Amino acid sequence: MARIVLSGDELVNILRANGLIPDHVTDVRANGEEIRLRVKTPWPVLKSLRVGVRFAGFDDGEVVLQLVTNRVMDRFDWLIDKMLESLRLHDHGGRWEYPRLFVDVNRLIEQRLQGVAIEEMTFEDGCFHVRTVHRCNGEAAGARAEDDENGTGED
Repeated sequence: MARIVLSGDELVNILRANGLIPDHVTDVRANGEEIRLRVKTPWPVLKSLRVGVRFAGFDDGEVVLQLVTNRVMDRFDWLIDKMLESLRLHDHGGRWEYPRLFVDVNRLIEQRLQGVAIEEMTFEDGCFHVRTVHRCNGEAAGARAEDDENGTGED
């Protein structure tokens, strides 16, 4: 198990360096607890949309990002849903439920790094605090150890 503390800028740089930011997401910048980015759209009239997201939590292996909204955006939530449909979020480990984006980070990580899974993530004091666990054969080592103690693990 490891504990990693990253500023927003460090996290964005790591994601970018490892190709974990989709091509249609550009100009990603961290500003305190808010991450500002530009999303390319499939529409010729509105080529891109600038949005902000905030870390809203980590639940069952998914990072939850909350869209920073305003009254205008809330009235056009259907337009945002329509735009995101074409971006095939599932291909990138994500799913959308306005105004939240859920990203399966371990699915993304296992494509590039074997043996590690993110077990917990929080945002405190301007930094992301990440706790990892050792993963063997697609399963967190902690879960396997619990199974062995209960007599349900493999022999």
